[in-house]
Amino acid sequence: MNEHGLRLFDPRKSSVWRLTLAFAAITAVTLLLAIILIYQLLLGEQSRQVERRLDAEKTRIEALASEFDKGSFFQQLDVFRNEGEILIFWQSEYEQSQQLSFLPDNIPALPQTIVFPVLDTGRGQIRLLTTGKVKTHHGDIVLATATEHLQRLIVDFKSIASWTFIIAIVLTGLFGYLFSRRHLRRVNYFNETAEQVQNGDLSARLSHKSKGDEFDRLAAHINTMLDAVEENFALVQGITDNIAHDLKTPLTRLKLNIEKRLEDQPQMGYELEQLNNIINTFDAMLKLTRLEHGQFPLKLETIDSSQLTHDVCEILQPSAEQNDQIICVNITSPWQLNGDKNLIFQAIFNLVENAIKYAGKGATITLALDEKSLSVTDNGKGVNEQDLKQLTKRFYRSDPARQHEGFGLGLATVKAICNRHKLNLSLSSDNGFCVKITND
Repeated sequence: MNEHGLRLFDPRKSSVWRLTLAFAAITAVTLLLAIILIYQLLLGEQSRQVERRLDAEKTRIEALASEFDKGSFFQQLDVFRNEGEILIFWQSEYEQSQQLSFLPDNIPALPQTIVFPVLDTGRGQIRLLTTGKVKTHHGDIVLATATEHLQRLIVDFKSIASWTFIIAIVLTGLFGYLFSRRHLRRVNYFNETAEQVQNGDLSARLSHKSKGDEFDRLAAHINTMLDAVEENFALVQGITDNIAHDLKTPLTRLKLNIEKRLEDQPQMGYELEQLNNIINTFDAMLKLTRLEHGQFPLKLETIDSSQLTHDVCEILQPSAEQNDQIICVNITSPWQLNGDKNLIFQAIFNLVENAIKYAGKGATITLALDEKSLSVTDNGKGVNEQDLKQLTKRFYRSDPARQHEGFGLGLATVKAICNRHKLNLSLSSDNGFCVKITND
């Protein structure tokens, strides 16, 4: 996919994608809080029960230490060690109670605890002991309880919770990406249709389902609006063409009368010239309408565009010289085009004539031709971006163009000719003005 396609279908630049990210963040926070809550209610409570048992045993041992002398105290510890679930370790001058090969040096005083592994030779397995130390005036007593099952549950819970969290976030992001991509594709479809209408294609419509979602309802409303716009535009265009057609006949008669009187009244030559301009404008309007509606018959033949290019330059060279302009022809290879020779000639003629008219004195006008395109470029002042999108519309003239004669039909006619021949017309303005016709 090209860069333009990636830009169009990049969900990260859409509000739907930002909403997806916000939803993913909320999901992550909610899931994290749920995991913490479950941990505290289940495994956390079991850990606290272990701590409470050790703390209760600590209180009992401290009471025994204060009640008995040293010998009796360790005898009581030996009884408690055999009766309860709590493991008790100590070392004294009366008795050695060390069931482990060693005790860690960093055992904290209860209620602080540590967990360390020991080898149970009887069972032949590693056991985990949660251990704390009780300080008495008879010596330090180490209390422990086996918590390997609890520790294993904690490890398994953390592993499962981590994977659940990661998978949930990935799935949320993935489905959110696909969801936003689908909606963004539909929004881009709307934008592309709007651009078609903006470029003058009033027949563009949005496809939609009769019983669809909000996009389908919006498409239906837009189509209804476009139907009304196209109908009103056709009505205005029809009225304009009818006026042009109705006025052409009396203006032609007036032209004939002026031509008869021209020999006796030579000063009427200016009036005849202006009248010819008006009649030519009406002819151009009617011809443009027929081209736009496919009513103008084409005389198809193989055209040598290089010959047409030289013919146009030869005809318009005197006009260019009057403005101290230079017309350059750059033919890489001839463009063998199948079309109406007269219409293609008129399109090239209009482009070069516009360049001569608007490029300014001393400008250089270049006609470039290759096997797939023809371009007319000048190094004049160019046009701004806003005017660039309007130049192919009927009667549109930018403010600088109003200083010259014309009615704003030249580029509109060129566009209609290109559409009739299924050619592409593109306009650009970068250090001048360029119009390019291509067949792809």
